[in-house]
Amino acid sequence: MPIYKDKSRNTYYVRVRVEQNDGTKKHVRRRGFKTKKAAKEMEAKLLAGKEETNSITFRQLAEQYLKWYEKRRKLSSFKKKKNIIRNHLIPEFKDRFAVDIVANNVMEYQDKIIGNYSNDYLKSIHVTLSAIFTFGIRYKGLKTNPASVAGNFELEDNKRLNYWTFEEFKKFIEVVDDLTFSAFFYTKYYSGARKGELLALTWKDIDFKDNKISITETEYDREVTKPKSKSSERNLVMPDFVMEALKELKKDAGKTAPVKSDYVVFGEFYTSIATTTLDRHYEKYIKASGVKRIVLHEFRHSHASYLIDKNVNPIVIAHRLGHSDVATTLNTYSHMYPSKQKEAVELMENDFS
Repeated sequence: MPIYKDKSRNTYYVRVRVEQNDGTKKHVRRRGFKTKKAAKEMEAKLLAGKEETNSITFRQLAEQYLKWYEKRRKLSSFKKKKNIIRNHLIPEFKDRFAVDIVANNVMEYQDKIIGNYSNDYLKSIHVTLSAIFTFGIRYKGLKTNPASVAGNFELEDNKRLNYWTFEEFKKFIEVVDDLTFSAFFYTKYYSGARKGELLALTWKDIDFKDNKISITETEYDREVTKPKSKSSERNLVMPDFVMEALKELKKDAGKTAPVKSDYVVFGEFYTSIATTTLDRHYEKYIKASGVKRIVLHEFRHSHASYLIDKNVNPIVIAHRLGHSDVATTLNTYSHMYPSKQKEAVELMENDFS
């Protein structure tokens, strides 16, 4: 087969039909060779099937990465990756050879989608794309990561965290007329636990003697797994009134059948409340109370705000939220400490008074 010359770049390229693993044949083009000899050597490798790395398509690479990821990450994380890969990245890069995708292609894709999604989601798309190419370098012999070269979206969110004040939570909880949901929202506000962590709770995790709840698991799509990190496994001391609400819930559940230690706290027997049911009731109570709408995850911010207002040590707040280190807590909630600098200056001035 002939070797072609790219006159605009003063280099050579080769184009051959290569048989794939499924028996089909595809045209493969490799370019950028400085000499005819180098292009000829590549042609021989392609025809001998020794350049599998350079014939893997983006679709194939992405699907192989997804299979690898599924075996090593939580179900919730896998589903998010799958959504990004199959709904965004594969439709964009399709069956192009992974080796032919360059940084400029990535930047063109960024220009196409910027403004269509939240900044956080755009960055997640890029991180996933970069991870696919990193996987290709590590396991498939690719040489470069065009997403890494292009760089992530340089976008900054000016948003402030959304949360309820204690007064807003009181208005909300006053209209909650169901024992299960009342106990759930009380526990969520005063623990800062994630929704999945509460749905995974069983009665053996509730220590009524020492007023503690133990978070050792989390739930996503009715599948219970270990929490997102080791620091997420934690024991939380709770106020008496929250524990009383849980006692009432357990007592009420016992009217149907004796409560076993491995029954879920928020649900029936071994089945937790469906998230659609939880969301429906939550929306009803939001409307009835008239408070501003926050998403359930923002109960965590509300809990942090409540503790900060009570001058609780950031280390304690970090533990209750399951943060791996206090820096995460301080970086997230630093803007909630507006009076602390004033207090610090007052302490300094006292030295000269």
